[in-house]
Amino acid sequence: MPDPILELSNVTKTFGGLTAVNDVGFQVRRGEIFGVAGPNGSGKSTMFNCITGIPFGPTRGDIRFKGAPIHNLRPHQIFRRGLSRTFQKDAEFPDLSARETTALGAHFAAGLRGGAMRDATEEALDLVGFDPVRRDMETADLSVYQKKQLMIASALVTRPDILMLDEPASGLTRPEIAELDALLLRVNRHGVTILIIEHVLGLLLSVSQRLLVLNHGAVLMEGDPQTVIRDDRVVEAYIGGATV
Repeated sequence: MPDPILELSNVTKTFGGLTAVNDVGFQVRRGEIFGVAGPNGSGKSTMFNCITGIPFGPTRGDIRFKGAPIHNLRPHQIFRRGLSRTFQKDAEFPDLSARETTALGAHFAAGLRGGAMRDATEEALDLVGFDPVRRDMETADLSVYQKKQLMIASALVTRPDILMLDEPASGLTRPEIAELDALLLRVNRHGVTILIIEHVLGLLLSVSQRLLVLNHGAVLMEGDPQTVIRDDRVVEAYIGGATV
């Protein structure tokens, strides 16, 4: 069994009297796609924020990445150790091209210059299947799916060990979700471990080797995706709250 690349133990995040993440613990194994599900407000994105330090770390608990503690590090220090993430809301530079946007990550985040920057940029865009014809288009003119591709490419250009994706299928059509499914599997085969939050259950079940379900900030169940999603406790959590 592969060694864990990311380990959370007793991770808790409080805001005054509100506990948004409550004693969460799990391991992500190197090389896998690990899915995270749960009703709206279950603490999924807050947990992502605790891991990356953006915009806050945990109130208490232990987070280890590649065996070393990261819960007291600043976001840029965590990032430079090989952890990259995307966010629910797509961010873009509308006047820049897809190629220029990706190159920004290679230059400012990874510190690449010249030919190394160009090679990393094209490699990342190739990996997500971004159409070469559209790489010089302004991002404002790209489709929703193309912007998703660009967002993921901009995270991959730094060549991370683990990629954290927060609801990448949001706003996509069914055919586009199928393309995203293939994209994630291709990235994973390229050697990138993936931790993904998603409300599109079909996508999670398709790509994930293991699935964690959060509810009210705590771990409800973890394990084989097909087993987890059929558990009565998981069904009740979704029936009683938001749908996937």
